[in-house]
Amino acid sequence: MEIHIRFATVAVLLAALGLASCETYEDPFPPRDGLYYPIGVQMHPDGRFLYVVNSNFDQLYRDSLGGTVSVYDTVEGEFLPEATPFIPSFGGHIALNEDASRAYVPSRQNNELTMLSVAEQGQGLYCEVGGEREADTRPCTTRRIPDSRDGSRIPSDPFGVAVGSIERVEGEELRQFDTVHLSHLAGREVTSAVFGGDDFAGASLRSAGLVDEGGAQIEVRPGTEEVYVAGRRSHRVDGFSPFINDYGEVEAIVRGYAIELADSGSNLDARGLDFDSDGDWMYVATRSPSALHVVGMDDEGGPEVVNTISLERRPSEVHFHRGADGVDRVYVPSYRHGTVEVVEPDREAVVDKIDVGRSPYSMDTDPGGVHCNVEGERCQGYVTLFDAGEDGETPCDEEDRYCGRVAVIDLDPGSETFHTVIDTIQ
Repeated sequence: MEIHIRFATVAVLLAALGLASCETYEDPFPPRDGLYYPIGVQMHPDGRFLYVVNSNFDQLYRDSLGGTVSVYDTVEGEFLPEATPFIPSFGGHIALNEDASRAYVPSRQNNELTMLSVAEQGQGLYCEVGGEREADTRPCTTRRIPDSRDGSRIPSDPFGVAVGSIERVEGEELRQFDTVHLSHLAGREVTSAVFGGDDFAGASLRSAGLVDEGGAQIEVRPGTEEVYVAGRRSHRVDGFSPFINDYGEVEAIVRGYAIELADSGSNLDARGLDFDSDGDWMYVATRSPSALHVVGMDDEGGPEVVNTISLERRPSEVHFHRGADGVDRVYVPSYRHGTVEVVEPDREAVVDKIDVGRSPYSMDTDPGGVHCNVEGERCQGYVTLFDAGEDGETPCDEEDRYCGRVAVIDLDPGSETFHTVIDTIQ
């Protein structure tokens, strides 16, 4: 990821942050009413509230609570600062569990994972302590799982996160567990953890060295427990599955398919991957060469690369979306070029290029079933612009209290503004 680093004198923010317990904090704090070097983005499945991970990349704010997860109301068009929690600096991606009751955010500051409770309708994220909702998430952040001296440490540089679920019978009760999988920007590890409640008690974690060096985007294949990670120093995509016992504890990580994208010894620098809705196809973006690799997920013969489509330089992530017209499209933000390339796999080509502004990184879309069902209905994509300044085209400067934007793209194929930026969140 290419970044613009700026250095600024640390300023002390006012104490009026809207927190009942703000006297326990130390200044300075990041703003909760705007964006600050945003990376990960996730739409709540009810289709109204958007969550954006802000990273505190220039370290202007305090380390332990220098980041936030912005909660943005897409109907009212406003941030909800009182519903926006602080998190450690250098947060990465964000993922919700199956019923959207919890959100998981890894942070690279001290190799931590934050588990947040989600308000019933998605209108807020918080850490629950003694029955009280707190914006201070330190009690809900851990470096070890279980959160004790004997717990397993989270390996270095956790960045990507994907969440699945499993069920286990306990007595006569059927329990559901979250399976949380992490990629790490440095080292060879991948990580799987299992959570059965709203805190870290009883959780378990295992890590294994499967990638050559550093993993970027990580995803669970729909309808399975298979997990795949894009390797940044590799010629392949690595698959694995956690082995989880009858008590809901992860005991091991089992190596799965290694999908060869090129000859051994090549370094394709894979940055993003995603699956179609059915888990039949995987789409992998690499930087060397800049290309989208189309992988058929054959359950009998194993995964196989069936096509490679050229892209512009510096793809940063991959997002699959099925439009209201029934067409499958793959959206690939190009960090260097300020565009999102649109690939239609059935046509085996890049069919459009959307100018979104400086440093596009991560993308999510309105959820199907709520939006995007028929042409003429609201259907939008949300792309984080990591260090876009006031004009959206140049980097932030030292005078900006906020840094970065979210570009809103029209994804309604029946609209006159289809595949253009129709709004900017800032």
